[in-house]
Amino acid sequence: MKAFILPFLLITVILSGCKNPKAAQNEAIPVSLSEIVTKAPELMGKLIKIEGMVEHICRESGKRLFLGENSFKVLATNALSTFRVEWEGSDVIITGYLKEDRVDETYLDNWEQELKDGIKLQLKEATHTYDAESKGLDESAITTQFDQIKGYREQIAAGGKGYISFYSLEIESLTEK
Repeated sequence: MKAFILPFLLITVILSGCKNPKAAQNEAIPVSLSEIVTKAPELMGKLIKIEGMVEHICRESGKRLFLGENSFKVLATNALSTFRVEWEGSDVIITGYLKEDRVDETYLDNWEQELKDGIKLQLKEATHTYDAESKGLDESAITTQFDQIKGYREQIAAGGKGYISFYSLEIESLTEK
């Protein structure tokens, strides 16, 4: 009986000292802000880590943060439900999962029709406010939205894919540097 227990204990000790593969799987991949869009397809569904300065935080909901000169969008989640305005100007390290929103002609046609019909939109949460909000424009202005639609149509035509992608990060954690 003792001869059986000793090898079993030895194997248990050896195996418990091995690196946990699940922990390695959850290790964030560092990505620079300048390369995040070009590497986006290979990063989808993976935990990534980015660093940068908080340029803007949405004042109304606190659920969107814009990072770096290119205003990369970070979205609040259950892990961190709102961002504090005091973080503006701070250097931060953010981990999260990359998200892609696609805008195509159908999306733009629907958006344009809603504007023409005078339907009140939940602008602050809609995909089509990326450009205006990050530039500090009045995104509720009808002319701003029609300008965005026109610009997006030009981007779709030039891109050749039939859509344009907007990437954002769904936050898991934020640390001030």
